[in-house]
Amino acid sequence: SKLPSVPSTTDLTINASKDDCNDSSGGKAKLIDNASDVMISSEEKREKLEQLRRRQKELKQKNEVSNLKNLINRQRQLLRTQGQELTESSTQLESVVSDIVSKQTLLNESNKRLEELNHRKKIMEGMMLRATEKLMTARKALGQHKQRT
Repeated sequence: SKLPSVPSTTDLTINASKDDCNDSSGGKAKLIDNASDVMISSEEKREKLEQLRRRQKELKQKNEVSNLKNLINRQRQLLRTQGQELTESSTQLESVVSDIVSKQTLLNESNKRLEELNHRKKIMEGMMLRATEKLMTARKALGQHKQRT
């Protein structure tokens, strides 16, 4: 993240060889050309560095997007699995509820039948009690009739 050090034009002037400075046949022009070449290469370096930074940023964004897509896919798979489990559980629950309703119906029918049988039992007990009373009355009457005769 640190920019490479680029020599300034003053450094270039100081570091220029004496021959270039003392050369009367275009030494100054060479120095200016060298400085402009360094400035151009320095500018190119900055541009390349900016491009690298942009590219790095884009790659990070692509990587983040890819990671998020993977996360979404895992979440979707998890939701699908949970949905299947929920469907199976719902089916089992419906089956249990159906069994409970069926058993409740059978229990209600059994209770109704038990009530009917208890009612019949009371009727039969009443009939037996009356028959026993009649039999006892008839025996008593017969015993009294035999004592008279």
